[in-house]
Amino acid sequence: MTHKTAYLWGPISSFSGPLAAALVTRGWNVHIPTKSSLNVFSLSPLDLRSSARSALELAFGGRERFRTFQDRIKFVDQPDGPKSGTTYDAVIFCGLPPNFDEARVPRAPWAASELPSLMKIFKTQPIFVISSIWGGVEPDGVVPEECEFERRRPTNHFESICQQYENKVLEAVSKSEAPWYLVRLPLIAPDSQTGNFINYSGPLALVRELALVQRANISKNGNASQSNELKASYNPDYSLWFLPSDFVVNTFCKYIEDELRPRVLNLISTESTLNQEWLQSLASEFGFGKVVRSERDSLNLPGVLRKMLNDNLQVKTRNLFEVAGRYQMPRPRVDQEYFQRVVEKAEGGGWGMPADKEKRKLFKFTERLAAYYFEEFIPQHFDEGLLKRATSNGTTIGFIIKDAEGLGWILRARKGKAVVERFDPEDERPRICFHLTSKTMSQMVQSKLPLHRALLLREVEVEGPLLHALKVANTIEQFLKEHPLGEAQISELQEAY
Repeated sequence: MTHKTAYLWGPISSFSGPLAAALVTRGWNVHIPTKSSLNVFSLSPLDLRSSARSALELAFGGRERFRTFQDRIKFVDQPDGPKSGTTYDAVIFCGLPPNFDEARVPRAPWAASELPSLMKIFKTQPIFVISSIWGGVEPDGVVPEECEFERRRPTNHFESICQQYENKVLEAVSKSEAPWYLVRLPLIAPDSQTGNFINYSGPLALVRELALVQRANISKNGNASQSNELKASYNPDYSLWFLPSDFVVNTFCKYIEDELRPRVLNLISTESTLNQEWLQSLASEFGFGKVVRSERDSLNLPGVLRKMLNDNLQVKTRNLFEVAGRYQMPRPRVDQEYFQRVVEKAEGGGWGMPADKEKRKLFKFTERLAAYYFEEFIPQHFDEGLLKRATSNGTTIGFIIKDAEGLGWILRARKGKAVVERFDPEDERPRICFHLTSKTMSQMVQSKLPLHRALLLREVEVEGPLLHALKVANTIEQFLKEHPLGEAQISELQEAY
């Protein structure tokens, strides 16, 4: 029996992991490029081989099930994979992870730059480019089933990244003679049947926050909520576009096997659910009687997710209706029963917190890891707008790690670019200086402790004019929210050192 073979380029994410598992169980062979540990700090979003294998084991539902199919999965070195002489039936380019807070999202524009080199090798195989519905929003808030149109001004950093990525990949494929297809995805939620997931990202950020609120209320009041209401800043009549991973993956698998597939597919639910409907189901699972709309709430949500809950986005689905009708795709059930399964799985997994917490403390590991974050990660991701706000009037910002013998770094603007240099006690003190421990810094860069909360708890001490310091702190907190280090990325760094 001859099996089809797919070349799956990109990190093992909430979408590509379940996709690899689904393709293999449908009889495909899947080749997954990985990068060498010698290139762990490269801008490529590819995983180390060990990290890719661990993520795939989760996607398959366990190590034993992965072993059952592992003969159909081949990990190839990034430069050697396409040159192996294999004839591929599909090349799937997943340079942009679909969920906003996955660690590699900021690297997506660099990932798109690698597509032209792949296309020089794959000259006849169909190429499927995975994008995001937030990469193609028109000024009126509609996501069309087209490639060329005027995009709206990005409303947040995540949308800006999606736009940069999609524009770059479309520029690349426009020069190709090979057949290509564009699939735009929403946020990916846990499996509808099992509640399984790989990354604590997308809608799971809200699920985890409600669990923490419930735990705090029970500890304080003895019940889920003293008023039995959940106050949330959201628009009940808008839709947050997300789908369970199995629905997305199953539809995509049938899409690539269909020779009459449309060129562009916005893969979303054929029956979108309003925020008030699914949010009420989620809140009920945590014991809240109703959800009340409020301008402000106490939920510690990523800024991007909060914006999505209030963004009136409409997505054209003509092609999706055709695909769903052809394949008889059922409507996914996103109700209280679904969220119950998700919560059980998330609680069983400790809400993304590893059992061995000491193993995951990034800044207590080595000075080299801290140097990577300050001297490479921050300059690469600190955009011009945030930098201008943080360093107005020549402001310099210091970060001093108290339990590392005063090891520190200074952030400043130089010719409009972010520059970070080592702190020298003999040099002039930075105008604003944050003093904190390695544990606190580790929690902050992983979005597990907001800067404003750390200041209130006195986990962080700030030095400098009070009002100016608060303004800088707000800007730094926004950067930390938009550019968190994920568990997978930290694992790669720890494995390399």
